[in-house]
Amino acid sequence: STKTGYDNTGYGIVFAINDDLSISYNNYESEQQGTTETTLEASSYQIAWSSGGLSVRLAEQTVDNKNYTTVAASQRDATTISVALAF
Repeated sequence: STKTGYDNTGYGIVFAINDDLSISYNNYESEQQGTTETTLEASSYQIAWSSGGLSVRLAEQTVDNKNYTTVAASQRDATTISVALAF
């Protein structure tokens, strides 16, 4: 039988510019070992702002080689915007 292993590395950095604004970056890499040895990589940039009960957040994400394949369908990009109100 074929055995598959994974070598994973991940890190994140967050910087609070002030009490209301922060920025961050996250990166994750996973190398599938065995028959294909393809590396999956995901990264994301985020910015968050809050004032009183209002929060606005933006995230830009990229995933390369999801499912450990290099076909075009395995590449993904997304942008997420979130607005929240607290009473």
